[in-house]
Amino acid sequence: MTEQPTGRDPDVLTTAELATRLGLSAQTVRRMANAGQLPALKTGKDFRYSWEAVRQVLRQPHHEPGTPTDDLQDQPKRGAGYRAQRRARTGAETTDQK
Repeated sequence: MTEQPTGRDPDVLTTAELATRLGLSAQTVRRMANAGQLPALKTGKDFRYSWEAVRQVLRQPHHEPGTPTDDLQDQPKRGAGYRAQRRARTGAETTDQK
């Protein structure tokens, strides 16, 4: 299916669009934005996200707060953010494949 021009920057995503790309629920994406885990711009009651900025943040190594960085190799990866990080690192973009 050919994408229709929307008249906006294709790098700027809504919460629903980002959730689809990351394979997460919109509620989880909003929670991560509110917690400061994702870079977001508050627009009224919702957020807007830069896909490239989100990918850069999610590519960073994940660690538990208070854990020394030397011990990161032995820590298990947890949480919804890990799945989003893994997809961002591999460049998986589910919306472009439809």
